Amino acid sequence: MNDLRKAAYRGILYNFLLSIRSIPTTLNDDNQAMKLGKFAGPVAYQLHNLALASVNDFVGFDEAQFWSSMDIFNNNNPDTQLTYLRTQFERDLLAS
Repeated sequence: MNDLRKAAYRGILYNFLLSIRSIPTTLNDDNQAMKLGKFAGPVAYQLHNLALASVNDFVGFDEAQFWSSMDIFNNNNPDTQLTYLRTQFERDLLAS
């Protein structure tokens, strides 16, 4: 994998972290906490292998399997769509 693709994958992780950074640190009620858990938990589970691949400089990373698992995730989680991550990835590659 070339450095441009590695940077685009790392951009996915960085921008996702920015999106959850905007979540309030004090939750006013259990409903807010439940919504946060329903979003952050599954997404963190989905992206943890990408983070590990990044740490290992993407050695052995299977891009096709990653995007296939993202498609499955999006189909199974209509309230937590991550389709914007692929759009961002492709935009980052084109901008390079």
